[in-house]
Amino acid sequence: MYKNTLKQKLARGIKCTGCFLLMPNPDVAEILAHIGFDVLLIDHEHGPGSYSDAIAQMRAMQATDVASMVRVPANDPVAVKRILDCGARNILCPNVETAEQADALVRACRYPPRGMRGAGGGIRAARYGLNPDYYEKTSEDEVLIALQIESPRAVAEIDKIAAVPGVDMLLIGPRDLSAAMGVLNRFDDPELLAMLKRAEERILASGKYLASVVYPGTTARQMFSRGYGLLIVGTDVGFISQAAKSALMEAQK
Repeated sequence: MYKNTLKQKLARGIKCTGCFLLMPNPDVAEILAHIGFDVLLIDHEHGPGSYSDAIAQMRAMQATDVASMVRVPANDPVAVKRILDCGARNILCPNVETAEQADALVRACRYPPRGMRGAGGGIRAARYGLNPDYYEKTSEDEVLIALQIESPRAVAEIDKIAAVPGVDMLLIGPRDLSAAMGVLNRFDDPELLAMLKRAEERILASGKYLASVVYPGTTARQMFSRGYGLLIVGTDVGFISQAAKSALMEAQK
């Protein structure tokens, strides 16, 4: 049976690092997969990639130990079903604010009677029909379901959201949270910092895995020491632009 390496690492208490893939490019995915990240997140919320692009990126990662995760564009059962059928084993859903929304996401990832996912035959996720065990409950439970906390309403509802069976991880989105609070990108705002701290505490108390990006002004080491299990340390676009800018500045000295 398939075992989700990311779930296994998190269960063993291993601190995991990841990178967002905004570029729908399998070569970039392959390069970053060889770097040693624990997970690469294919971004279909802000990135321009298609389902075919995601499949190519996941294939590019398969020669390494890195896990792939896909951030779906929204809490849409059709989008969730399609990316699962494409072979995604780790799902990240943006902007979940209520337990009802969290439950809808979980149900979209589960076949009846536990959910509402359509059972297609010959899908890539089931090795094009060559793996009938894919449809078993034990295989289904290997899918890691993560959702994002990105608004004051979501922070207020963390206890209820985390209590939904099937939710594995809550990922705090500090930029969207800052926007929702009217202080976009002001990461030193005292009210925002207090809201982030409250979210951290409630997620840790729930027993779910705590995740986020590395906050501006802090380090991954500091955040891991506060109980984070997964930290996103950058993006493909950011790494390329920063390295290019650094090289240019060095050449112009």
